Amino acid sequence: MFSRIADQYQGSTAVVIGAGGIGGEIVRLLMPSVERVVVADQSEAALAELAQEFGSDELLTRTLDVRDSAAVQEFARFVNASVGTPRFLFYTAGILTIEPFVETTPQNWERAVAVNLSGAFYCTKTLAELMIPQQRGSILLLGSIAGTKARSGSRVNPVYNVTKAGISAFVNATAMQLRPHGIRINCISPGPTSTTMMDVQPPQVHASIRDIMLDARMNEPAEIAELALFVAAHGRFSGEDVGLGGGAGLGG
Repeated sequence: MFSRIADQYQGSTAVVIGAGGIGGEIVRLLMPSVERVVVADQSEAALAELAQEFGSDELLTRTLDVRDSAAVQEFARFVNASVGTPRFLFYTAGILTIEPFVETTPQNWERAVAVNLSGAFYCTKTLAELMIPQQRGSILLLGSIAGTKARSGSRVNPVYNVTKAGISAFVNATAMQLRPHGIRINCISPGPTSTTMMDVQPPQVHASIRDIMLDARMNEPAEIAELALFVAAHGRFSGEDVGLGGGAGLGG
């Protein structure tokens, strides 16, 4: 049924920003089909884990601090020199803030905005500039259901929520700008997902999962990665925020 989607990745090149959690699962799904994948992350350990898992010339890794616009530009030059213009970009880098709102410091705010929003902007703009001459490309950013729904029992901080709401607005407006160049951009917005990011949540938040999620469990990263690849390759998505709440979007 989905062979048309899978065919879009055959012989293509992709860039994945974020090597752990959902980003790592996106890489694992891509590897059997694409010609080359470039993965970037600030964590050398996360990159080494993927490199050891695949150990092939098809996977290139590069350390990157997405908060540094000059570093992102240098990374784009590396991508262009190594694999040419990528067909796909997946941006999954992000940080979670969980302190109470009144305890949020300017540093907390600036760090979350720098990674979740500014990094997404830098990577999207710089890689889109490579795609424009080819008049094709697909960009997929990782949002969150927290961008539209604040739930009781959650320790997610409003700073995190607003950065994820910003991702959705950014995608919607940027899609209009990139459409004449044959480039699509979308985001997906998962509910609570079983990644290391969730490990920092207190026990009461994990307990609340039983009440708000289907099957009383969090989403698995591989489930989110499946949606990411589907949306990125399906030619009729552009400017969309596609949710996968796992039941958390029903309220509560």
